[in-house]
Amino acid sequence: MSLVGVEKPLKTSAAGQYLGFSLQQLRACFHLFSAADGDSVSLEGLDDVAVHRADGSLLLEQDKSTLTGNPAADKAVDLWKTFANWATLCADKTIDPTNTDFRLFITPAKTGALVAEMSAATTAAACATVLAKIGKLVDPKKPDVGCAPQVLRFLEAKPDVCGAIIARFSLASETDALEGVRQFVRAGLPQAAVDDMTAAAIGIARDRYDRLLREGKTRKIEAVVFRRQFQAFTRKSNLAGYLSSKAPVPANELVAMVVGEAPTFVRQLQAIKASKDLLTSAVSDYLRTRSDKVEWAEEGLVVAGSFDELDGQLIRKHTLVRDEVEDVHSSLSEPERGRRVYRECSKVELPLDGQTLPSHFIAGAFNELAEGVRLGWHPSYASLFKGGSQ
Repeated sequence: MSLVGVEKPLKTSAAGQYLGFSLQQLRACFHLFSAADGDSVSLEGLDDVAVHRADGSLLLEQDKSTLTGNPAADKAVDLWKTFANWATLCADKTIDPTNTDFRLFITPAKTGALVAEMSAATTAAACATVLAKIGKLVDPKKPDVGCAPQVLRFLEAKPDVCGAIIARFSLASETDALEGVRQFVRAGLPQAAVDDMTAAAIGIARDRYDRLLREGKTRKIEAVVFRRQFQAFTRKSNLAGYLSSKAPVPANELVAMVVGEAPTFVRQLQAIKASKDLLTSAVSDYLRTRSDKVEWAEEGLVVAGSFDELDGQLIRKHTLVRDEVEDVHSSLSEPERGRRVYRECSKVELPLDGQTLPSHFIAGAFNELAEGVRLGWHPSYASLFKGGSQ
């Protein structure tokens, strides 16, 4: 097996916090999202987390979180306790080592020379070489010291069992364990809402596992059932104040057509020599925002007059940004100053009726205002587009 994700870049969450959940609960949620249809995920059964695949194979995952020390170090007691437990499961014929994948997940990112070699070993020769090195960890004169008892417990299994475990072993090591779950929930969400949605997903998984435990049942959940429940939750609760966009990303042909028709907001951007990519994203944001406004108003998700209040806030923000750019960056050309105003305005984050907006909405709302020449990007936009929409 390969070494997975060692020494990834630092993300935002400190290790050990996980939004109030245990690492095992978090990883179970990750596997519930990532497992194939027909697979199930158990918590603290065969291992910390196990994926029971539809074809009868297994993935056993042991999860380690540490702020000090290295559970992947060559002589780490926890490392060899994990391998010893896997060997015992194989020796007891609880699992078939030739039909099981073994994973050690560590956060923050850690690795070790021997564990990396085990993770890379896939051939019988490579596994035999690693087994010989493992045997040298035990001092015959001190078989009860340090990791030696756990190493010996692992080696008590037959060489073919130990070799099969090594051949199907992988190390996964991440700086931010939450990122695995975030990747499944962040699509279409503003950054401010991602952690709330992530916590909701892990909480749903945890509550289902806890209920199974109280009922005396095996703590195993079908991945498809979990995903359906999570989708139902997001539709019903709307994440306590997140306005969900139902507007699809416009087709390239539609965006090109709008650019070709050159409405006022497009000409405003052309006046500041906006790039093709900026124009494309601006048109997409504009079209999606207009669609969202109609949808939310029809569904009663937004109070009448709220869009006008938001427009007022955006106009005031635009004035402040424009004044600052004119004061601080007067040496830049007019198109450069205009592009700076647009970029700064597009970064603005404001709620609507106390609800978090999708990431495209503010930029789209600014372009709607630019269409009516209630604001603009070029320093002389008021005179350049005096007639407004044409």
